[in-house]
Amino acid sequence: MEEIMAFRILLYFSLLAVGWVLSNKGFIHEKLIGKISNIQTVFLFLLIFTMGIRLGMNEQVVLSIGQIGFKSLIFTLLTAGFSVLFVFLVRKKFIADENITGGK
Repeated sequence: MEEIMAFRILLYFSLLAVGWVLSNKGFIHEKLIGKISNIQTVFLFLLIFTMGIRLGMNEQVVLSIGQIGFKSLIFTLLTAGFSVLFVFLVRKKFIADENITGGK
């Protein structure tokens, strides 16, 4: 199982490297570069959809969905709250622009 995971990660990074090389060498047409955002969005939705199906088929996940949802809510609220607090404190300490809320 670990060998398969390592192979998939290596394959992923290899494909990233190939894409980078092709892009830098000019092998990717300008029209395609303009559409890459849309292509990435489609594949992201496919990935999320596939992950949702796999999770939905897992009986253990379905049985504990309430507990998972509660933990997810707490994690989300704490992450967002501390992110806002951290940005506010950093801006207050390091940004001297009077026109920015939270500045000195």
